[in-house]
Amino acid sequence: MTLTQLRYIVALDRHKSFARAAESCLVAQPTLSLQIQKLEQEIGAEIFDRNKNPVITTKFGTDIVDQAKIILREADRLEEIFRESKEDLTGKISIGIIPTISAYLLPQIFKKLNKDYASIDFRFFELPTSQIIEKLMSEDLEIGILATPLHRNDIIESPLYYEPFVAYYPKDYEGKTENIDIDDLKSSEMILLGEEHCLRHQSLKICGQRTLGKIECGSLETIRNMVDLGVGMTLLPLLSMNAENDKFGRFKDPEPVREVSLVYKHGFYKKKILQAVQKTILSVIPKELQDKGNRKLIGI
Repeated sequence: MTLTQLRYIVALDRHKSFARAAESCLVAQPTLSLQIQKLEQEIGAEIFDRNKNPVITTKFGTDIVDQAKIILREADRLEEIFRESKEDLTGKISIGIIPTISAYLLPQIFKKLNKDYASIDFRFFELPTSQIIEKLMSEDLEIGILATPLHRNDIIESPLYYEPFVAYYPKDYEGKTENIDIDDLKSSEMILLGEEHCLRHQSLKICGQRTLGKIECGSLETIRNMVDLGVGMTLLPLLSMNAENDKFGRFKDPEPVREVSLVYKHGFYKKKILQAVQKTILSVIPKELQDKGNRKLIGI
């Protein structure tokens, strides 16, 4: 029994397909299939039912795969201990980031991370909150960058900054644009993101669960385009704004904000890489947003 064989059965259990599992492991399908077969012969039982499509893990195989995940996690942890003992950071990290943050943050940090930590393989995935949590639990992702608090005992949250919500309005908007109160927005059509975005639910909380408008969009870019056409207005994160060209107004105190955090499972061990990511993010975030102060936190 080898660690490689254990990685193969975990991959097949996840992908339910020999072809996709082999692709994820960067090996030829016959190689993966042969090694899994050898492992089954060694332990004297079938781990997978190959007569099913997609491939199904047997009841006995489920126990084997669960234990394999533990062994692989500990093996990776041991390897990481060796890496972290060295002065230069090496290794790889998979990071999920929600679209309403990645739209402005990822372009600022991606090149910087790869330049400052050239020996680390950074992999980013733009996903909604629910998928990031799911993939953290299945260990397909190691870190998430998203809005918190999540109110989960199985995830650790490390707050980074507190981002104000602003009212984004069209050029011909004639309403109040400074020290805005939510009552100042009631006469305007409100354009929101779809159900899968936590920013939508935060916007609804700010608006006091007011009646929704006629338009829901799938991205910040679409919302901005619709507002620019004069269809209505919306609430957007402050850091997604262009201070020189965008038409937006900030709320009166206590200003509504969202908490943006790094999140990860208990037992996460790549602490030096985590610190590198945290340091890089904070280097591009205004100092005044790194403390909550007297702002009003809007949960998800």
